[in-house]
Amino acid sequence: MKPRAGSKALIREINEALVLDVVRAQGPVARAVIATRTGLSAATVTGIAGKLLQSGLLSETDAVPSTGGRPARLLELGTDTVLAAGVRLSGTEAFVTLVNLRGDSVASHREALPSTRPEAAESAIARAVATASALRPEAALTGVGVAVSGVVDQATGMVRHSGSLGWENVPLRDRLTELTGTPVVLDSYVNSFASGLLLFDGRLAGRDLLLFSVGPSLGASVVVKGRIHRGFNGSAGGFAHSRVCADIAAPRPCHCGAANCLETWSSHWGIRQELERRGADAEDLCDDGGAVMTDAADKLATAMANAAKMFGPERVVMAFTHEMNLPAFAARTEQMFRLQYAHENTPAPELELAVADEPALARGAAYNVLARMFTAEVSESDVSRPAQV
Repeated sequence: MKPRAGSKALIREINEALVLDVVRAQGPVARAVIATRTGLSAATVTGIAGKLLQSGLLSETDAVPSTGGRPARLLELGTDTVLAAGVRLSGTEAFVTLVNLRGDSVASHREALPSTRPEAAESAIARAVATASALRPEAALTGVGVAVSGVVDQATGMVRHSGSLGWENVPLRDRLTELTGTPVVLDSYVNSFASGLLLFDGRLAGRDLLLFSVGPSLGASVVVKGRIHRGFNGSAGGFAHSRVCADIAAPRPCHCGAANCLETWSSHWGIRQELERRGADAEDLCDDGGAVMTDAADKLATAMANAAKMFGPERVVMAFTHEMNLPAFAARTEQMFRLQYAHENTPAPELELAVADEPALARGAAYNVLARMFTAEVSESDVSRPAQV
């Protein structure tokens, strides 16, 4: 990101984000290094650093040895005065964690949901955030991130569809902003998990990745050059409702209204539905390689491989929520995924298995808030507006 023309307020916002991002990526770091990396003058960096130190967004640490003059103090992200809240919303509870600017969790709280009605969920989230924030009264809350299972349009703050919650077109962000009195960022489970990996994991910077979330629902996150690609209307990653086995004798109805979606085969919801149809115990998923679980793993692996072959990522991450964190199921999915590349001209991408439990998803939701502090959003009208004196 480079400095660009615009109003004075916009320029300050961009420059502050530039400085914070260098400190995030390289801190502790000297002011001179920040000036070199950003292209800002030493005087500008000093002025911005002073303001950010005063606000608590930055702090000073050990000095750099000097051969003459006063030693230079290094800058690092602050930890105590500014926090972001991240919420993992499920059908039964809102789990919230507070993270500091370095991504460390400092407090958490669970709030049960009396029902999955949007109004009940919104109230539970607001209570959870308030309770967690009260544990750290000395800190200011900069925003709330919320991770929801389903199809989420982050730009509008709308939950387009959530099978696990039974929601269609719920404007969750706007309602939560009113209840919490703070900015809210809404995203899907898988994109929140991706944000958690991208913000503080230097290995993934600038990489092309595919991340798949396997849990109550299925999801995919497409990462291009280290940034989540959301597509038109936030529709990128529409993985769960791709169709498989459309001609089977016993079609599986999906909560989206269609039949035989991948969701009906390989999500926690779909597996339970099929177990119930067969008269089996749907409350205790068996990880012994039974027919339902084997079919679920095989369909999932094939769909993931097809997506990966089309995109050609460097790495594929399979993130299992706690409901689907079943060793035999994960192993079968990994085996069948690699098998799909047996006759390809190119090798399979690097494959990583991960656990997207409640804390990980909540942290990722909070990182969605923090990420906006390190990258100033610039509209076309802002860029073209003349500077105000």
